[in-house]
Amino acid sequence: MTEAEVRIIATIKDIARLTGVSAATVSNVLNGKSGAASDAKMQEIFQAAKELHYRPNTLAKNLKLRRTKSIGIITEDLTVFHTPEMVDGIEEYCESQGYEIILDNMRFFKRFGNNFTDTRLHTEFFENAVSALVAQQVEGIVYIGYHCREIIQKPAFPHLPFVYCNCYPKEPEYACVYPNDEDAGYQVGKVLTGLGHTNIGIISGPKGNVNARARLDGFFRALREAGISYDVNTILHGDWGRDSGYENAKKLLPGDCTAIFALNDAMASGVFFRCQELGLQVGRDISLFGYDNLNIARVHTPAISSVEPPLHDIGRKCAQLVLEQIETRSRLTQRVLLPCTLHLRDSVCPR
Repeated sequence: MTEAEVRIIATIKDIARLTGVSAATVSNVLNGKSGAASDAKMQEIFQAAKELHYRPNTLAKNLKLRRTKSIGIITEDLTVFHTPEMVDGIEEYCESQGYEIILDNMRFFKRFGNNFTDTRLHTEFFENAVSALVAQQVEGIVYIGYHCREIIQKPAFPHLPFVYCNCYPKEPEYACVYPNDEDAGYQVGKVLTGLGHTNIGIISGPKGNVNARARLDGFFRALREAGISYDVNTILHGDWGRDSGYENAKKLLPGDCTAIFALNDAMASGVFFRCQELGLQVGRDISLFGYDNLNIARVHTPAISSVEPPLHDIGRKCAQLVLEQIETRSRLTQRVLLPCTLHLRDSVCPR
């Protein structure tokens, strides 16, 4: 008999037959009921269960208890770079607590790109995803945005434990978790001004982007503390792509700036390429800072300094919050911002 065949037939009745006791005795032993059998027989039952690769029917058990021990995850788009790591954080925590996950991917980026104007369609997808997971009897849901922004949609099930991940609800009646971009931007500003840079070029994301705005708010706070004035009208805006970093760098270089802060690593990579064209050595002639700590930042020589958002920790925290609501039968409404990590590399240098 193959191992696969053993796994298929392994039931409590099989263990009972092998050990010469009733199925009820096996069930009581495996469920930890004291006095269900002698110590020797208990060891025999546990050994048989191990040899047969027995796995308890948790679905039947949970249905009996009117529990499914499952969490729903709705991703706006699973293919966006930061989403899988947050999903992994959720799954890791749920697994440690005996919960399973059910995933629903709405594929927003593939459907809409960065266009969030048609809220009717977004709402329709949102409501359908929530309803589908509720129909599968999940006990709570984590909703993952692929851009940090305000979400106007909320579940039509007021008693359902629900947490917004990498985004936040318009109405402050649900918990949410996202990175502290404002503090991260401040830390980048402190590093660059601490190295003596006063003329810093900025390549931001699209106008109105929440992540970019927070990063810039923190960065400008650091500049003010250092007594450095900055004309916000000189901020250049890209589309998060490498080409837009390169094209904006052409407006900055050659020029007077001694450092450039690109608000993501892809655009920073475009800046790096422009520096090479001009014969400028990053980390010697000019300082360069990116954001996201992606592989694209580390493949350059020198590697580009960057900010790493706590994606895995964000997922774990969301799972913790949704499970806490399930176990306590209460509603949590806090807004949690988790700190980012700066990775200082040889792309930054004193002025």
